[in-house]
Amino acid sequence: MPFGRKPELLAPAGSMESLRAAVNNGCDAVYLGGKEFSARQYAGNFSLEELEEACDYCHLRGVRVYVTVNTVYKDGELAGFLSFIGRLYHMGVDALIIQDIGAVKLVKEHYPAMELHASTQMTANSLADVNYWYGQGFQKVVLSRELTLPEIRHITEHTEAEVETFIHGALCVCYSGQCIMSSMLGGRSGNRGRCAQTCRLPYTLYCGYDKVAEGYLLSPKDVATVTILPELMEAGIASLKIEGRMKNPEYVAGVTRIYRKYIDLYFEDPEHYEVSAEDMKELTQLFNRGGFTEGYYTARGGLDMMSVERPKTWGLKVGMVDAYLPKYRKVTIRTREPLIPGDGIEIWTQKGPHVGCNITKSSKAGEFITLTLEGDIEKNDVVYRTYGKALNDELRKTWEKDSRKLPVWGIWKARVGEPMALQLWDNRGSSVYVTGDVVERASNRPLTEEALRQQAEKMGATPFVFAELAIEMDEDIYIGISSINRLRREGAQALEQAILKKSKRKEEAQEALPERKTERNLLKKRVTVLVQTLEQFEAAVRQNGVARIYLESTKDFAGQLESCVEKCRQKGIECFVALPRVDRERPEDEKRLAQYLHSELDGFLVRSAGQLGAVAQSGKKIVADHNLNVMNRSSVEFWKAQGADEVCLSVENNLQEIRAMADRDCEMIVYGYLPLMTTQQCPVGNFAGGKKSGEYCSKRYHEDLYFLRDRKGEKFPLMTDCERCVCGILNGKPLFTLKFYDEVLENAVGSVRLQFTKEGPGRTERILRAYCEMTKDPQRCGAETKQLLQQMSEKGSTKGHFFRGVE
Repeated sequence: MPFGRKPELLAPAGSMESLRAAVNNGCDAVYLGGKEFSARQYAGNFSLEELEEACDYCHLRGVRVYVTVNTVYKDGELAGFLSFIGRLYHMGVDALIIQDIGAVKLVKEHYPAMELHASTQMTANSLADVNYWYGQGFQKVVLSRELTLPEIRHITEHTEAEVETFIHGALCVCYSGQCIMSSMLGGRSGNRGRCAQTCRLPYTLYCGYDKVAEGYLLSPKDVATVTILPELMEAGIASLKIEGRMKNPEYVAGVTRIYRKYIDLYFEDPEHYEVSAEDMKELTQLFNRGGFTEGYYTARGGLDMMSVERPKTWGLKVGMVDAYLPKYRKVTIRTREPLIPGDGIEIWTQKGPHVGCNITKSSKAGEFITLTLEGDIEKNDVVYRTYGKALNDELRKTWEKDSRKLPVWGIWKARVGEPMALQLWDNRGSSVYVTGDVVERASNRPLTEEALRQQAEKMGATPFVFAELAIEMDEDIYIGISSINRLRREGAQALEQAILKKSKRKEEAQEALPERKTERNLLKKRVTVLVQTLEQFEAAVRQNGVARIYLESTKDFAGQLESCVEKCRQKGIECFVALPRVDRERPEDEKRLAQYLHSELDGFLVRSAGQLGAVAQSGKKIVADHNLNVMNRSSVEFWKAQGADEVCLSVENNLQEIRAMADRDCEMIVYGYLPLMTTQQCPVGNFAGGKKSGEYCSKRYHEDLYFLRDRKGEKFPLMTDCERCVCGILNGKPLFTLKFYDEVLENAVGSVRLQFTKEGPGRTERILRAYCEMTKDPQRCGAETKQLLQQMSEKGSTKGHFFRGVE
């Protein structure tokens, strides 16, 4: 049976046309972005005037409007951001979908009545994350796409927050909010809405010198959940979200229409829920990447979820090549679907590029058609329809004339000698009362109730439709048709104005953000070290000048925890544990956390909000890690107010931005193979380990060296966490800052961190020694350090974003 109330259907809108398509096909709410301050900067997006028009259009039809301000912001952008929010607040936007916690802090201070939804970019993977954000004032939390149905059900049963998940559309291969691949390779930050979609490019997987696989190895299929919608609704999900702000209006219309149909169908007749083949064909025709997947709702990842052959839409399979005569460029196709003039088809040839054309004649399924085409076409090549003219024409009609109407109720009074009166109201608290001409007594043919009703209920182009109209009238009356029409129009216009007035908010005077003084430079900095292995730890604990060591939360360190803590104690080094980058509330991790809490550890490096909440009362020190994407001073202040003793700044900040926002309680990363992605779709498991849909593969706990190579020859080492079945894709070049270390140190940051991943103990010791030497005295550069600088120059390294920053 259905679970509680019917969930919200949330549709995307990248343009006014898409918004009308979504509304007229049955969505309950839309999400859209402004020209600025929004993810999906390459979508059409809305100007301020268009946003207000969109709000009015939706509110008159009972549809909620959520504006995405789900990127991270630099300090210099926050004043403009707050001014933008003020405009949204006044025009009546129902909620903000937001990521930057510093921006959240400002919104809550200046516009406390604004409803907030935590973006999926905030990487909420657990009940602890959801409850933490709910406690910070978020009414709704958009979960990470990687969660399974049992995990989601566990969350909804134990939280008061509303939970939102994606039910259809593109899947990111990386955990949202944890990807810097686009920014590191091209300066276009996905965290700032400018993702270059590097995951949709071709890669080759190597194990040492051996090629394992090639293709679009990081490109997932789109998710489609219409077949499992009952399970999603029974899991207690409050908002079902369709991805697609960059998709065309036809896509928005078609997908919204189908999900509206099946949500309603389940609540009307749950026992006979079944998805038709025709509706699945329609979804496939609109957009797919080699078919669909049910996403992580029913799987933990695996090759079945990947679109290795092609990252773009495939279209619908409509036939096969029966014969090809290259001399005459004639191809014969045996069809399996009807085709009409205006359809676009593409033949998938064995050798690229694929070839295609437009159809000029109609044909039925099962017929043979002959076309003129040139290419490496062979018998049995598959033919796809990439553009379906009939479907697109049909969908356009759904929004060209507004069919979405808001139900209203009314009482029409017509008494002889009194002004005709109309009272109208909706079910959301808006009500109006208008009067018209005086009602006369009829001299011959009196107006009947049926005739009055027929004229009075003609709402026409208004956004209303009568749910019920009560008529109170004398029997022997005369009213002119024009008088009836005029009163009806005036009533509808008055109700429109009342609804819009109620949806608007009073414009509030905005105080200017206080100017923050740049903190004084702190030349003497502490050196901190993050290690993955016991060998790296031994190298770090021996090095003079190290102030703190972070141990990754692995089995090895958990087993040697007391020994590691004791060795640090003897050297006067703080010993912290780095909690998992992806925290899915595994029993093993919860048991390990209990061990850490009762240990002599000095502190924790936390990677999620829920983790901070779990250790906030431990009495140990807390450092908020860089993957929390801290890009402004307001975010630093938020995490410190929540109990963080130090905050590691985002690796997407440049030196100028760091100098403007940092203080002595901040940390910055100055060395390491930075993690570009954290993904559930491990290339080793998918292409070497035979992973299908289970949690682990045959290569679990392998010791081989795997890496990806892109089309330009760049290598990206893979760092598998086989305990948790996730994979880190590392930058092929390490961040190495010693060449310009005096500039790096010229700020108020109190700590500089070195992150070791795939380095052996000898290399770890050598790099660490050089950094400790130059942190103590930037002008001192011994012979060994000079040799390291030369080798790193020859081998290749990166300055990261310290000088270029991100868009």
